[in-house]
Amino acid sequence: MDAYLLHVVNHVMKTRTRVTKNNEALLKRAKAIEARSIHWDQGFVRPTVLILTPMRSTAGRIVRRMLQLCPAAHGRADAVNKLDRFADDFGDGDSDDDDDDDGGGDDGGKKRKKAMWIPEDHKQVFRGNTDDHFRLGVKVTKASVRMYVDFFGSDVLVASPLGLVTRLQESGANASDFLSSLEVLIIDHADVIAAQNWNHVVTTVQSVNALPKETHGTDVMRVHETHLNGHAKHLRQTVLLSSHASAEMNALMRNECANVEGRARWRETHAGVLGVAANSVRNAGGLRQQFERVPDAPIDRADDARFKHFTRRVLPKLRENPQPGSLLFVRSYLDFVRVRNALTKAEVSFCVNSEYTDLKNGARARSLFADGRKRVLLVTERAHFYHRRRIRGVREVFFYSLPDREKFYSEMVSFLGDDASDADGTRLSAPTANVAFSAYDALQLERVVGSKRAKKMLAPDANSTFIFT
Repeated sequence: MDAYLLHVVNHVMKTRTRVTKNNEALLKRAKAIEARSIHWDQGFVRPTVLILTPMRSTAGRIVRRMLQLCPAAHGRADAVNKLDRFADDFGDGDSDDDDDDDGGGDDGGKKRKKAMWIPEDHKQVFRGNTDDHFRLGVKVTKASVRMYVDFFGSDVLVASPLGLVTRLQESGANASDFLSSLEVLIIDHADVIAAQNWNHVVTTVQSVNALPKETHGTDVMRVHETHLNGHAKHLRQTVLLSSHASAEMNALMRNECANVEGRARWRETHAGVLGVAANSVRNAGGLRQQFERVPDAPIDRADDARFKHFTRRVLPKLRENPQPGSLLFVRSYLDFVRVRNALTKAEVSFCVNSEYTDLKNGARARSLFADGRKRVLLVTERAHFYHRRRIRGVREVFFYSLPDREKFYSEMVSFLGDDASDADGTRLSAPTANVAFSAYDALQLERVVGSKRAKKMLAPDANSTFIFT
């Protein structure tokens, strides 16, 4: 965070200093009309930096750190205004995770929290105010910082994608004019934003650096020539920060970001989490991790190929297996709907936990599954992202598609170790994780099995089945 905030503060301070000095010079030569007195030092509007972040709590931390780094915020006692309002709107506050346990009881808070299983990374993401609809304008002058400024009078905009898209939809034909002169665009916590609605990010980025519909009092004689010619987007710096890469993020950078200096990407080599997953169920007698490659298909038919593989290879097992305990994991909601309909048509006994399942019904579904009254539990990645709950009664895991977060793979597999014996104490067979993958899952696959293994598994002449024990 500090690296890009230092860049933002440096950029804004230099821009405002240049404009202020040129304003003073023009006042001294007010009557001169020579070309040498013209300064191309501005955009169509004042905002030059946009920071997209998913939640108010993260926005609050960003702005507070920016104030610490900004010299203009450390002058007079009133150098920064509306700090009390900012603390109310963007303070960390007390985390409110809706930590109702699966039993839905009305015990005291201390008892519930002690019984809950909440991973540390989940606590870090969702601590504080998790509201995802906000926007804030910050104006930086030589001796002060002003918050809650109108967008057209701001230097730095801090907002959630949802907050910006709402503004764009409310403001009419000239809705995106305040984004026309951005020079730095930062998308922070892009992995969390992707779990909200990535389409809002695409909509926002597509609206950046478009020619404005109105002048908004701009001195056109001082607008950068590149802006006048419609080339502002080719000089804009775009920084995308995420815990992992995804096809959607790569597509955004490739299709919507066209800086003349090109692109730079940090590519990490992954060790994989197969060992972590195996260790998590060691008490259950070992783990069999089976990866099956979906037959190759053109990208427009890839979803159909995956679903066909599921109906041929997995659905018969779910329908014919008399024992409960099959956990079925799906990455996207569209695939979830398709699989849910297939399970219903095949008359499989199942229950669901999706991002649209309320807490009470989600807890009831997990309870039915743990008790064996429902044989299959269908779970989406976003449901697990927002509500990390321990799932009991799991005897076999099926991954319709690999999760974006490799930690979710090891967590789903770790649930196999919770029930190592049957009701009569008989030791169950070795727990199994079944994974379907294709060439389009390369990013997810390398995070789970490791970069070297993934390369071998995706080779054209590789086997279609891989087993790790």
